Amino acid sequence: MTPTPAAPVSGFLTTGQAAARIGATSNYVRELIHSGVLDAIDIGIGDRPRFRVSAESVARFLCDRVVTPSGKAVA
Repeated sequence: MTPTPAAPVSGFLTTGQAAARIGATSNYVRELIHSGVLDAIDIGIGDRPRFRVSAESVARFLCDRVVTPSGKAVA
C-alpha cells in the first residue's frame, strides 16, 4: 500500500513551484510568506516549516504587479 501524502494537492504549490511562477527564488517566496504577501500553510512537523503556497495568492501577487504602458515616452 502506498502512503497518501498529508499535503493538499489541489490549489497549493511548493515554494519552488511558486518561485518558478513568479521568477524568483524559494527564499524570496518564504520572505513573502512571512511578510503576509503570499498565503501558505505549514505542513512541516517539528521546528522546520514546510510551506505549501496557495496558487490563488501567487496569481493575485502577479496580477497586482502587472505593469501597463502609460503611453508616455521615456527620456
